Amino acid sequence: RHSVDRPQVAALGLPPAARPDRFRVGSPIRAADDTQRASLADVVLSRCRGVLDKLTAVGPAPQTSRLLDALGVSDPLVVVDVGANPLELPAYTRLLGMGVCRVVGFEPQPEAFARLQGRDPQREQYFPHAIGSPGQHQLRIYEGSGFASTYAIDETSIDFIANERWRDGTRLRETIDLELTALDDVPDLPAFDLLKIDVQGGELAVFESGRRSLSSALCVIPEVSFFPLYDGAPSFADVHQELVAQGFALHKFMFQKSVHLHGSQSGEESVRASRSQLVDGDAVYLRDLRGLADFSSVQVAKLVLLATYVFDSPDLAVRGLDELVRRGEVSKKVVKQYVGQRYV
Repeated sequence: RHSVDRPQVAALGLPPAARPDRFRVGSPIRAADDTQRASLADVVLSRCRGVLDKLTAVGPAPQTSRLLDALGVSDPLVVVDVGANPLELPAYTRLLGMGVCRVVGFEPQPEAFARLQGRDPQREQYFPHAIGSPGQHQLRIYEGSGFASTYAIDETSIDFIANERWRDGTRLRETIDLELTALDDVPDLPAFDLLKIDVQGGELAVFESGRRSLSSALCVIPEVSFFPLYDGAPSFADVHQELVAQGFALHKFMFQKSVHLHGSQSGEESVRASRSQLVDGDAVYLRDLRGLADFSSVQVAKLVLLATYVFDSPDLAVRGLDELVRRGEVSKKVVKQYVGQRYV
């Protein structure tokens, strides 16, 4: 969705495609069969990780360097990632690529945790802990690792959706006994700016067990559920009420996932293309922006970075820059430069 910075692409040594607004990293990857498709995500993520490492080595694009210098954020943003299973590049990837954030992540699935090893410990640290309501629980690991949860799959919901891939992916493979730790009880957990969380129904318990830790956070990006995929799991409404009670406000949705409801006419193209049933999505909650004047200047500067590089809200970034102009922290020229530049 973002414009490609051609000089930056050249600096990375990546071959541009025929179209000037696109570039490809390496040769196309295609899955020949279901076996290859199962590992396709890992191949793509590995390739993207390679690009991320190159980005870090090359350094930020010139316009990004100017913005960072103007904001004067000396310490890296701290990101806590609960449920760090690397099924996709996380929302904070661009911050990692610029070297302006460090990540403390938690992932209890053994296979997923193993895939997180070998990262630069100065940028990313991962622990095999399960975060949530303290005590003994069972982690249910399904054929699709993205479905892993302390909650059981609601079979009625799977039957209703009638998607064979979902049915295969939600077959129980094994259960693991584990001890959950409250977020507030994690030893030496640093104060953090962003909490990204995807624990398949366990988000509410993490928030309830981390009220002290969350009290200084600027942003929370949870996966929220609109459809009862797990038996007894909290809904979007439950999560929303808890975060609002903690002083956050819903800012936007980064994406919402909907699925096709299979029926007798699903073979017809006009019906098959429809995906009407909303299932889940990633929401962005921010410390209530109506109190922006009470934020510290460092918090406002970090908010500008989050809005620019994590959840793509340039209007909010401009509002943050305007606040810094009002305080005499940055010049009006910085705001003008911001709207005239591309940020990659």
